Amino acid sequence: MSKVSMVGTITSQDGKADEMAEVLARMVEAARDEPGVEIYTYLRGEGNDFWFFALMSGQEAMQNHGQGDAMKAAMADFGPLMAGPPQMNVTTPVAAVGFDL
Repeated sequence: MSKVSMVGTITSQDGKADEMAEVLARMVEAARDEPGVEIYTYLRGEGNDFWFFALMSGQEAMQNHGQGDAMKAAMADFGPLMAGPPQMNVTTPVAAVGFDL
């Protein structure tokens, strides 16, 4: 089974970046209990920009991501804070330092 990763960017509305950071932290906590989640992180860039990286044990884990109640609640709060749709890409990792592929 091949691991699956997701990388992307999210931009919050002006004046909402701190609130977005709080919601993203809740999403990370919610992902902690999801089966197959190996890495799940949001990174804050400049201004209203956030970066996202996740590593899942396989396609099934990626498909089941976001189905728990805690994640659904956090995602409901996440949507209204975005300036536009997130730019997400599902990828297959090919080389890494710090985690096994």
